[in-house]
Amino acid sequence: MTSRPQHIFGYSDRFAARPGEALSFHVSCEYVANYQASLVRLRHGFTGQAGPGFLETAVPAEFEGTYRGAWFACQPGSYVEVLDEAGVLGAPDDFLIEAHIFPTLPQGTRSGHFGAYHVTQNSFGESSGFQAVLGNWSEATQSGYALVLDEGKPTFIWNDGVATNKLCLDAAVEAHQWYRLRVRIVAGDGKVHLEQTPVSNIMNRLSALATGLTPQSASASTSGQWSTSEAPFRIGALARRDGYRWLSANAFNGKIGGIKIWRGQSDPTADLVAAWHFGRSSRQDGLLLGDVIDQSANKLHGRCYNAPTRGVTGHRFAGVVDDFRLVPDEYDAIHFHDDDITDAEWPAAFTFKIPEALPAGVYAAKLTSEDSEYYIPFFVRAGEKKADIAVLFSTATYLAYANDRIAFEANGAEIIVSRTPIIDRADLTLQDHPEFGRSCYEIHNDGSGVVFGSVRRPILTLQPKHRAWFQAEGVWGLPADLCIVHWLEIMELGFDPITDEDLDREGSELLQDYKVVITGSHPEYVTRNEIAAIDQFCSRGGRLMYLGGNGFFATVSFDPEQPSLMELRRSDAGTRPHQSPFGDRRHTTSGETAGLWRNKGLPPQRLVGVGFAAQGFDRCTYYQRLEDSHNPIAGFVFEGIGADEQIGGFGIMGGGAAGAEVDCYQPVLGTPPHALLLATSGPLSDAYLLAAEEVYESIPGIGGTEQPGVRADIVLCPLSGGGGFFSVGSIAYTGSLSHNSYDNNVARMTGNVLRRFLRPEPLDVVLRDAAIA
Repeated sequence: MTSRPQHIFGYSDRFAARPGEALSFHVSCEYVANYQASLVRLRHGFTGQAGPGFLETAVPAEFEGTYRGAWFACQPGSYVEVLDEAGVLGAPDDFLIEAHIFPTLPQGTRSGHFGAYHVTQNSFGESSGFQAVLGNWSEATQSGYALVLDEGKPTFIWNDGVATNKLCLDAAVEAHQWYRLRVRIVAGDGKVHLEQTPVSNIMNRLSALATGLTPQSASASTSGQWSTSEAPFRIGALARRDGYRWLSANAFNGKIGGIKIWRGQSDPTADLVAAWHFGRSSRQDGLLLGDVIDQSANKLHGRCYNAPTRGVTGHRFAGVVDDFRLVPDEYDAIHFHDDDITDAEWPAAFTFKIPEALPAGVYAAKLTSEDSEYYIPFFVRAGEKKADIAVLFSTATYLAYANDRIAFEANGAEIIVSRTPIIDRADLTLQDHPEFGRSCYEIHNDGSGVVFGSVRRPILTLQPKHRAWFQAEGVWGLPADLCIVHWLEIMELGFDPITDEDLDREGSELLQDYKVVITGSHPEYVTRNEIAAIDQFCSRGGRLMYLGGNGFFATVSFDPEQPSLMELRRSDAGTRPHQSPFGDRRHTTSGETAGLWRNKGLPPQRLVGVGFAAQGFDRCTYYQRLEDSHNPIAGFVFEGIGADEQIGGFGIMGGGAAGAEVDCYQPVLGTPPHALLLATSGPLSDAYLLAAEEVYESIPGIGGTEQPGVRADIVLCPLSGGGGFFSVGSIAYTGSLSHNSYDNNVARMTGNVLRRFLRPEPLDVVLRDAAIA
């Protein structure tokens, strides 16, 4: 008899806190009776034999101890819940309900996709094909009412105090077509009428009727009595009781909008009960965040849960203006998904108030039992006393890749990495728990792209021992950035961690006390505020060390009301796993248009001298010095390194410092004319292909052996005011620091730069002195 696998999962309410602030930790256990919680400082994240291995240090903490294991459901499915304290929506007596829908999976999701965590039976014995448009129907008590799709057929269900009733149209709706649904409840006649009418929309069909779609209608008798439901009124899902809370049930896939409810049967003269407008905002900036407005006098405002996608085109979209703030009536829609999950809503297992004496750094709540282990990483920010160095951890990129299942689910995963993907036990565990949500590199069940990432759910790819599926001996994300952490420890230099959320929120003031800012290995996704802050930091004399590749590439935004929530939409350019349709490409959390920063006038070459050129995952390579490396300005960079010495022909990732995703020097895109091109990568294979944004026609010859633009470049650039930047243009770079116990030319060169950057003299002082002489 096989034993059941034991697992501990958890998350924190946010990534970072300062001394005096408290973090909450939320834990769920599978077949674990008790677990031990402790605090550890994370020092190095690679578990293989190369380098120092995985390193952590135990730190005393007030929460340390043994806790009882308890399991909590993590239920996907987004919805709007309406606050109806007066019970206005409790009984639909004499209601006229109108809603517009754009179903994307009218026949239901993949059968059993979420196993026991997701599929719930409704009163008619159906599961995955039953999707809620709106209502307060309670399965447990067989009470209330709801407008739903039942195997794609518009259906109204209710309980008249005697029995459960169901009025269903004969024909199922088609996917990706707008419809108007109406339910008329005529108390005097004892009748319920249900109507479905196709709606023309320029973005789906110019003439719905010309395609053969026709209106449908049906009627049924009712007693006029209504059972009272204890469930809340929701749009996009129903509710099911799970102990102390209501979870999502029968979630809708597709867009819903244009919802109004009248009491009476004549639209112009009837009393308006509710009129939710999904395109309008109560905020002065017009952003569409968590709140939903009811324009009726009843003010039955709603709140979004699990971040359904707002700022999407509605049934009145004209196809011209793509900013939801300018034409809100055309954006009166929300796209719901049955696999949306941005907050597991588990109760807090324990909290941790950051002690004043705890040094800034990278920490984790370590949870262990006899057969399981789980880390919840977090960052302790600086208190009043700050270090000279700040490390910018790429938390936006962590969230973009969070829980990615690309190795299992991406078409052509083998082609991407030029081999069979490498998987480990954590990848298998993630496959068994789809309820933890998808990465922004994947699509929802209905085929639309995932655009939100959140801290408040288990993120298995954030484990400090996580290995990248595309590298046999690779690190990615946080484990790769912990290579920098341990290198600084070896250098005996302290640092303060900052996150993308911190920098976006606090701007350039956050950086003003630091001499040097070091990026992580892959700061791919950043906000406009971050770019501006780093630019100001360097222009005011600060020094930036960009120790990564494919950085400052594409747009993200953080929800100003929920900083734990990040938005990442995709436009129609660049390397991308999916893209949003026209009209849906503007971030509702910031107003930013989606896409590459180079296409919005802020290419990374202007900020750090290099920009994304190619990616490949078979092998990495070395750097070779170029003529500019012998310029006196760059003399400090190569102290202790031979004139013709190859740099970084070793490393954890692919055996070299240059590779995985690489950036090159490109004056045409903004590399400053006085930037020094110090080194370029050695040969890369044809597994490395030129970045999509550089390919204007479908032509051969874009591989590493054929295309000179497929390379990684190291750049040094002094700036006026004494500042400057040093960029390495490779994700694999940090994996080479620890080779031979840090006695290697990558660690030596990087240490040379850091020590010089900490000194106050301008970086071009050599030339100035020569000119004076």
